[in-house]
Amino acid sequence: MIETVRRRQATLFLNGQTFVDDIRQRFNPEQAKLIASHVTLIREDEVADWAEVGRRLSAIDARPVTLHFVRLERRDDLLMLTCGDPTFEFDDLRTLLLADNEPPRKHEPHITLIHPRNGRCTDEVFGEIESRFLPFSFTFDEVSFIEQTNGGKWTVLDTFRLA
Repeated sequence: MIETVRRRQATLFLNGQTFVDDIRQRFNPEQAKLIASHVTLIREDEVADWAEVGRRLSAIDARPVTLHFVRLERRDDLLMLTCGDPTFEFDDLRTLLLADNEPPRKHEPHITLIHPRNGRCTDEVFGEIESRFLPFSFTFDEVSFIEQTNGGKWTVLDTFRLA
């Protein structure tokens, strides 16, 4: 019997950022097919009861989250856009949603451009991306619960608007 492996997380999708989408589609198309450009808000190992997190998200008066992406960070074949300080809105939302994890572990918001699982970041690729990168800010007004089955494409299970 083949075991089904499911992963779930809460995600902030980065809609309409063509620079990010273009980079991901060009240099890591396999990852771009699996999941759209995003910032992970909560990882699967942080939550025992997703229904409770959904209830909290529906009940609180959470505001949209603005993040400022100011640097490219490379670790071998991993390439990410990382945030400048502060990330209070992001951190506060995590604290509200992960109230059972007092305090929740620190999670640095980032956007993965090239994932080492299925992409390579050579010096040439890094140089090209670096030459095109301009810092930007983005305001997220939705949180999506998503799920991946057996390493396949992530699917949206539910979406919550941030007031």
